Amino acid sequence: MNWSNSSRRKFNWIVAVLIALVAVALRVYALDRLPPGLFGDEAIEGLDALDVLAGNFNIWFHGHLGREPLYVYLTALSYALLGVTPFATRLPALIAGLLTLPAAFVFTREWAAGILARPRATHLALLTTALLAISFWHVQMTRNAHRDTLLPLVEAVGYALLWRAFRTRAWRAYASAGAVLGLAIYTYSPGRFVGVFVALFVAVEFVLWRLTANRQRPTTTDLEGLGDLPGLCGSRSALGGLALAALCALIVMLPLAIYFAQNPAQFTRRFESTSIFDQPNPLAAFATSVSGNLAQFVVPDAGYQSKHYNLPGKPIFDWFIAPWFLAGVALALKRWRQPPYRFLLLWFIVMCFPAFLTADMIPKGVRVLGVVPGVFVFPALAMEALSFRFQVSHSSNLKLAICVLMVLSLVGSALWTAYDYFVAWANHPEVPLKFDSDLVEVAEFIQQQPVTTPIYLSQEVYRPPTLMLLGERVPTSRYVERATRFKESDARRALIFSAQQPDAIYVFIREYAPPFEWLRRVAPNAAHLANGTYFTAWRLDAPAAPHQVLDVEFNPYLKLVGVSRYEAGPCGVVLQWRVLALPPDRQETDVTLALLDGRGDVVTQDKYRFAVPPLEWAIGDLIVEWSAHASLERVARFRIALTRGASAWQSPVVELK
Repeated sequence: MNWSNSSRRKFNWIVAVLIALVAVALRVYALDRLPPGLFGDEAIEGLDALDVLAGNFNIWFHGHLGREPLYVYLTALSYALLGVTPFATRLPALIAGLLTLPAAFVFTREWAAGILARPRATHLALLTTALLAISFWHVQMTRNAHRDTLLPLVEAVGYALLWRAFRTRAWRAYASAGAVLGLAIYTYSPGRFVGVFVALFVAVEFVLWRLTANRQRPTTTDLEGLGDLPGLCGSRSALGGLALAALCALIVMLPLAIYFAQNPAQFTRRFESTSIFDQPNPLAAFATSVSGNLAQFVVPDAGYQSKHYNLPGKPIFDWFIAPWFLAGVALALKRWRQPPYRFLLLWFIVMCFPAFLTADMIPKGVRVLGVVPGVFVFPALAMEALSFRFQVSHSSNLKLAICVLMVLSLVGSALWTAYDYFVAWANHPEVPLKFDSDLVEVAEFIQQQPVTTPIYLSQEVYRPPTLMLLGERVPTSRYVERATRFKESDARRALIFSAQQPDAIYVFIREYAPPFEWLRRVAPNAAHLANGTYFTAWRLDAPAAPHQVLDVEFNPYLKLVGVSRYEAGPCGVVLQWRVLALPPDRQETDVTLALLDGRGDVVTQDKYRFAVPPLEWAIGDLIVEWSAHASLERVARFRIALTRGASAWQSPVVELK
């Protein structure tokens, strides 16, 4: 079939619009509920963004082993426009993911300009963009609030400009490519490998150019993909352009480079926590990491196991696309003598190294995200090559069959992605709590309360990022201050009472609630306020008066002011502590409660971590804790030992009436 240029353009526009519609639908549909909640790693980006809005314009953010700044600043802008919500936190990733699609199209067409005729290059670019649009991997990542989604966008734009510079020798293209690629180190830690990859590719091309300098190289485009780009990195104009690109990249990178030079530990901090070189056998760890991270591309059930980033075990390429991917890799290897294919292969290898060099959570799809969008060119290459070969020399029935095969592969993969995300993954029973849906629900409840109402929380993780972001809305720089709205304790065995805050609301999240019998025992006037899917809320009023009033002061921070003995239903001891002073640091306190008989011998003892962290203490607060025991029949006395770091204190023996 011979197409006119206008007919081809119309067809390409129709295909591009269809791709865009599918891409938007997969990334935007049900975004208000999928992902549910807001994962703690996502929330840390938001906490840093609140720091920016508070006036702390950092070049590096220290939360969670250190974070690059670009996503943080985009999130701060999103918050300034839309407020602090899960959607606003994820919006920069969503926009970056959508922008990566046209960027991938432009890159692929520029990359292919030296080896394919314009119509074929456009066809290849459309296929690459379609494959990226329907990728479960990319859909999942761009619906989450993670800075790594910025890296493929920066690479796609930067490499498109770089290949335009190779083709046109335009100095502006070289400068723009360098400036854009310099942004990579501000996106995600694997972005540091972008400079390594480009430098390595240029070095390889220069060496090959010198080795073949006296040979005659073809200068025309061959429709079978056998053409070349003469003097890609060896001619005087090319070297000058590359030097300009490198200079522009260095200027862009300079602020963060200066910071790393002044703080070298921050540069390696994240890598050192996961490095293969910290393993007993680094070579074996490297081999395991390479095999595991490569397997995730095509091997069923070998994909990333994290429910935050994947349907556990799902490979990057499903059964519809994996054969095309493998065929495309084989085709690129066959044509490795041409610079564009060397570029594509080297890109894949180098940008997999951030995963290869780490030994934890193998495979980890996040760490190889730097191969996007180039990795989608491989299956597109196989599709385009097959369709071109049969279009030129075979019957119309065979051409139709090839076309149907490609369409079925793309449609089948798109439907598989939609099912796996919106049905299989969305209905996985563990997903809501993996994304801290319980904390988001509690944060919504807290935001409905008057801002002057103090909140006492009991939950699994102390000061979880999701709740600190959405509930307290505290910047990272104030994350560990005492003067926060929340106070936290393990309410399964202790409660805090403050005479200055009798209207406090106590929120018990999931199973981190006091047993009802103990709650009624220590707070007899407790009033239930609300229930949620994951929490219950109470007002406690005043604590019950102790059976014995005490005045036992044996350490500088806490005084024992009361004790109660309960022989039945449930059996145990209640201790009441008054806070005398605030510890100078966050060191926790360990408690040993020894219950003694009349002769002073130990009947039983309870060892536990003091249930209220020191940052939650306020002078004058009453902390009521209980210790359950099977029987107190022989118990007549007790003694308490407190240990805090290198300091230890022991109370006198006290009668237990």
